[in-house]
Amino acid sequence: MRDNSTTGAGAVIVAAGEGRRMGGREKLFYPLGGKPLLVLTLAAFQDHPAVGDIVLVGGERVRERLEKEWRARYGLTKVSAAVPGGPRRQDSVRNGLEAFGSPPELVLIHDGDRPFISGAVISAVLAAAPGGGAIAAVAVKDTVKMVDGEGVITDTPDRRRLRLAQTPQGFPFPAILEAHRRARREGREVTDDAALAERAGLRVRLVEGSYDNIKITTPEDLTLAEAIRSRRQKQN
Repeated sequence: MRDNSTTGAGAVIVAAGEGRRMGGREKLFYPLGGKPLLVLTLAAFQDHPAVGDIVLVGGERVRERLEKEWRARYGLTKVSAAVPGGPRRQDSVRNGLEAFGSPPELVLIHDGDRPFISGAVISAVLAAAPGGGAIAAVAVKDTVKMVDGEGVITDTPDRRRLRLAQTPQGFPFPAILEAHRRARREGREVTDDAALAERAGLRVRLVEGSYDNIKITTPEDLTLAEAIRSRRQKQN
């Protein structure tokens, strides 16, 4: 494993999911503007000047494509390690955190299937992360209802206080690694890294994300992704 990490920020790109809701389509390899979706994600962190080492967590095909084609073709020189995922997302993240040759001061954790992350959002998360942690998030547009097991509404939260969590999520490296290791020891299961940080007593801030920063989960998301790509291309 190449070790060129800086004392600044590292990044873990999580691309180990099975994509069960994609109807058999391999979303990470889907071409957007002539490049595979996952390559666009990696390139956003490759191009950011504050990011040092990048660890990619993915299945065998992803790691094979990186080594045989993507690294050289797309100049992904910061990807210092590519490691297998685990049975759950949090296991995959922990694998990625433990793969750094030299621990960075801060680490960004990002979903590989969010290809439209901007440098501005990466910078905002990094700027807010040293105090305990920071995540990108956007305001909820629709009214949210809470329901019971029978589908009956039990509450209507004030949407002004609600946010939709995105990635990247950034943290001081030692703190989030220990939070993940503790979760493994105690058998905890969470849906994002901020939840582990919160339970560890870290003060996690929200920074403004982007509605373009979508997570590609279903075939319909690919249609939206094409629209975002086309609009951005025209703007540039």
